[in-house]
Amino acid sequence: MTLHLDDVTLTYPDGDQRLTALDRVRLTAEPGTLTAIVGPSGSGKSSLLAVAATLITPDSGRVLLDGLDLAQLTRAETAQARRGQIGIIFQSSNLLASLTALDQLLLIAHLNGTKLASARGRATDLLDAVGLAAHADKRPHQLSGGQRQ
Repeated sequence: MTLHLDDVTLTYPDGDQRLTALDRVRLTAEPGTLTAIVGPSGSGKSSLLAVAATLITPDSGRVLLDGLDLAQLTRAETAQARRGQIGIIFQSSNLLASLTALDQLLLIAHLNGTKLASARGRATDLLDAVGLAAHADKRPHQLSGGQRQ
């Protein structure tokens, strides 16, 4: 899926003025490529990623996913796009303390309407793919920061 930000501007209130976090940003991330967002602290990296992930609505411009303008989606459709098409790894893991690593993945599958029988195999495969198969029954406090991400 191609992600394209077209002329995106984002501002935040700053006293009686507005602080510009993103100023007419254009970005295209093509499938099969690695796109890195780099810059000093305060340069708008997190704001850019939050706009791209539909967590923040920009003041102007468009966020397109395979040509679909994400601003035109309903809240439910936007949530579905985040669950099914946009991968987000937060700096803080946002895991539920009472669930194991496997259960975290099963919960997401359940929210997507996937049957438990097929979800369990896929979740186990995902944990194995990232080297966490041996930690499937551990809760977040038993995992390192990197493992939680």
